[in-house]
Amino acid sequence: MKNRLFIALPIAGLLCASAPAGASSEASAGWLVRVQVPVLCQLHHQPALVPAAGGAYGLGELQEYCNAPGGYLLSVNYAPGTMRGATISVGEERVVLDGSGTALVSHAPGPRIRERPVTATPGANGFDTDRLNFDIVPE
Repeated sequence: MKNRLFIALPIAGLLCASAPAGASSEASAGWLVRVQVPVLCQLHHQPALVPAAGGAYGLGELQEYCNAPGGYLLSVNYAPGTMRGATISVGEERVVLDGSGTALVSHAPGPRIRERPVTATPGANGFDTDRLNFDIVPE
């Protein structure tokens, strides 16, 4: 190995010495890295039932995580025919339920990580269901 190394060095020196004085040799190299990140949307509810002002009840906190570039939708599902006139608030966003069984609560225009309080104000029939299910869907 050492003999080849000593022989190669003088040959490399001859090649460099034979280059014209004004010529320059440029070399470039690069890497192309592509990463595909899967879209992940998660919703976690930390329940709590606390009376709030105006007849409303605090229902705890929603923790939202969604990395969808186009944002996501947050909806609430409940038993059809119930909750007519009840108001659900998630953070500053509010929706009055019409008894259809589902309602869009909010739309986030891009990726988000946030925690928001959930409150509910009963309608004329009070809370006539025992389940509210929140769902998060990427757009």
